[in-house]
Amino acid sequence: MKIYPSQSNSRQAILKAATVLLVLFAIGCWTVGDYGVSWDEGTEISTVKYNYELIARGREIPKDLKHYGIVFNLTGEIAFQLKEYATKGLSHNPLEARAIEEGDAGMAQAIYERLKVKHVVTFFIAFIAYICVAAIAGILAGMDYAWFAPIILALFPRFWAHGFFNPKDIPFAATFTLGTLMGGLLIDFYLKRKEWELKVGFNKITLYSLLYGILVGLVTGTRIGGFFLLFFLGLAHCLTRLNLRQILRDIPRYWLFYLLVGMAWMVTTTIVYPASWSNPIGWFFDTLHYTSNHTWPGVNLFAGTEITPDENPWYYLPLWIFLGNPLIWLISFVMGLVFIVANYRIFTNLQRACVVLVLLQVSFSPLLAIFLGANIYTAMRQFLFIIPGIAVISAVSLCWLYQKLWGQTGKLFAIALFMVLISPILFDMITLHPYQHLYFSRASGGLSHASGRFDTDYWGLTLREGTEWVNENAEPNSTLAIGGPTYIGQMFAKPDIQVLDLESDLEYGVKGRPDYYVAMPYIALPDLFPECPIAHHVARQGIPITIIRDCRQSKENS
Repeated sequence: MKIYPSQSNSRQAILKAATVLLVLFAIGCWTVGDYGVSWDEGTEISTVKYNYELIARGREIPKDLKHYGIVFNLTGEIAFQLKEYATKGLSHNPLEARAIEEGDAGMAQAIYERLKVKHVVTFFIAFIAYICVAAIAGILAGMDYAWFAPIILALFPRFWAHGFFNPKDIPFAATFTLGTLMGGLLIDFYLKRKEWELKVGFNKITLYSLLYGILVGLVTGTRIGGFFLLFFLGLAHCLTRLNLRQILRDIPRYWLFYLLVGMAWMVTTTIVYPASWSNPIGWFFDTLHYTSNHTWPGVNLFAGTEITPDENPWYYLPLWIFLGNPLIWLISFVMGLVFIVANYRIFTNLQRACVVLVLLQVSFSPLLAIFLGANIYTAMRQFLFIIPGIAVISAVSLCWLYQKLWGQTGKLFAIALFMVLISPILFDMITLHPYQHLYFSRASGGLSHASGRFDTDYWGLTLREGTEWVNENAEPNSTLAIGGPTYIGQMFAKPDIQVLDLESDLEYGVKGRPDYYVAMPYIALPDLFPECPIAHHVARQGIPITIIRDCRQSKENS
């Protein structure tokens, strides 16, 4: 079987892809304010302050945050400060909230003001992935079909939802996908150069090598795993050649340019991690050890049992990939692998390089994590960066199949069948909004089957809606406790509602009860204050997620 990717680069094809991207972008901008606040966002914002204090005052970065990338968090803080200057003028003091700490009642609103901007920035960064999958699909199936890939990516409900609030995994996914695309283009650029052009100097090949190294450094500055792109680039170069003699001839030709990529990566990575400045090499290996052996203190709800990450079975991640993503795209991905194997030799160098880099993005880290028994937690959110690769292979495989169909009737039938198959995904995304991160594929039984058996709202986004219900129904001067991050309640509770800290103020019920208790579905949090009746649920598709308990009557009785 052979495929013949369309090579059209017409304005019409580009306009079609641009139109789809603009529609998706408009939908995202319209809905970005609907999403709540996730558990980690206060900590992520604080990392900018901690790094600033390390540079300005020599203060040690607390806990394990010296290993956290700051590129995205710094980008969000810069965007917030620019917004403040635009609204307040030059009188604005960018250091006025230096005391930001997660859980600090006085700083909750300062964090929330930043999140209003940062969630927009998160979506803008996430949108890089949509642009990249369109470009890669255009390379593999022709520009006439580039518009299709971002639609497929948007129909991965968990990726779509995380693109509005996830403070670390989505920026990494988007920039890693950009690295995949640019790596393919760089390899193709290398292989098209004449022998006399392969010289280091003031020329394009030197500039592009340095720029790619800087890009990989910025990806690494989002999350340390970005450095894998360096090895992926060299491996893709070799697999593009498919000839040992050519590979051996390429080593003396290109090693200097790969050295430039590595040097630019090293310098960029060091710059964006202030914690590394005193000992860059030692810090890098410490961070690799930390990330590969990180012991998360929480538990996973997996198949109805609460287990720690080091107790996960080997199939924890593969099962979550099946549970959390539409089956049609996983089947299309497997079908795409068959197309690739059958037709790899007829691909151009650019197509080969892109295919190899995409497949490495999808498979390398998950397989390595499974093989090493790495600690994986909170579903597959640490591996969201594989979704754009799955989406692009799924999209181009369907495009390749469509190209092979004979006759207008066959193609119309294929389009009608496709619309029928995606309608349940669209229905689920609409009914779950703005909690598409709760999506479970219908093949796995959906949210109703997963509730109580697998982690659902481990981020705590539904706490916002629960707090807003209390705002509408509570009497003035009521007290509220949050079964989750306290600062989320402090952000959204009305001024006349006092937010109590579940641990320090109430000692989990030992010191008394609040008037209202809002709890996310994590460990035993919903089971606290069992004597208080449940007054309301935050629910989707008829499944309760966050619960609101009314403790006023039980307080009077006690």
